Amino acid sequence: SVMRKKFLHLIPNEKFTNPYIEFINENFIEGEHLFLILGTGTGSKILSGDNIIELKNDLKSVSKIITSMNKINKIFLHGLFHPQLVFLLFLQPWLLKKCNWIVWGGDLYLFCSQRRTIKAQLYESIRRIVIKNLGGLITHVRGDYDLAKSWYGTRGKYYYSFMYPSNLYNEYDLSKIESNKDKTFILIGNSADPSNNHIDIFEKLLEYNDKTFEVICPLSYGDSSYATNVIKKGEALFDKNFTPITEYLTFEEYLRLVAKIDVAIFNHNRQQAVGNIITLLSLGKKVYIRDDITTWKFCETHSLEVFSTNNSFHTIFEPIEQQKQQSNITKMKEQFSRVKLIEDWNVIFSS
Repeated sequence: SVMRKKFLHLIPNEKFTNPYIEFINENFIEGEHLFLILGTGTGSKILSGDNIIELKNDLKSVSKIITSMNKINKIFLHGLFHPQLVFLLFLQPWLLKKCNWIVWGGDLYLFCSQRRTIKAQLYESIRRIVIKNLGGLITHVRGDYDLAKSWYGTRGKYYYSFMYPSNLYNEYDLSKIESNKDKTFILIGNSADPSNNHIDIFEKLLEYNDKTFEVICPLSYGDSSYATNVIKKGEALFDKNFTPITEYLTFEEYLRLVAKIDVAIFNHNRQQAVGNIITLLSLGKKVYIRDDITTWKFCETHSLEVFSTNNSFHTIFEPIEQQKQQSNITKMKEQFSRVKLIEDWNVIFSS
């Protein structure tokens, strides 16, 4: 029954939803957590369990959300993307104090994306009231909390956690994967979201046509017309040395892909792809990001060695120094372990 539950998770169906539910059920008291799954998301089959309910887009689901929210002591909003959810919170301001927003990035940066229409401005002012009065914000990127403060005037408390088991450091044995060392493999971006700014990087790489390299772009989710555009451009510029990935990869396939990568470039103009960056650094890869976004600060805080896309790329074909590589791997082990993740969530649940 809802009565025994202490913690309500409102969470979309995304690729890390199942691993998160498993993580909570294995390491905390299962009976205290209720997971309400919002929307169909990536559509992977959600685990079945007594404390997991998949919601439909109907009134019964809305009333289930309302009842649960009002009965349970603490609410966790995994991402703040659903307008319906934002409205429900706006209409029940007494709930906001017990709400904790797990900031995903896109939900925060909505602030600076499209706000032209009256409708969008209205929605944004409703979101502002909600965000301002939330009890807590959970993110591993302190800079995002500061942005929420300056953009939305949030008064919520800051909790550090790198949130999901998918962000954990894992030991992967990549030695079995054959590498082809007569060319450099360059991974660009993590999705077909225009914020990846692919073309910008393509143009920078054109200066190095004396080098042999292959460009790999994961474009399986995001904006499909943008993806088509990137593929056109990529094929025109790099011909056979351009590989777009348009199929959704399993984690194993993703690892196999990443294993042969020498350099990864994330040219996002905002915090994004932190999970990918963490995986790549723990595999000892050379990673480039912009130095004017909160992720750069995050890497500095955790003493992780990354390179800046804002500068020239002339050293891109030089392998990362052994010592820097080793230091990244060690730092990842210490700071992104399962034990640390359990500790972080323990603090959050018991506060």
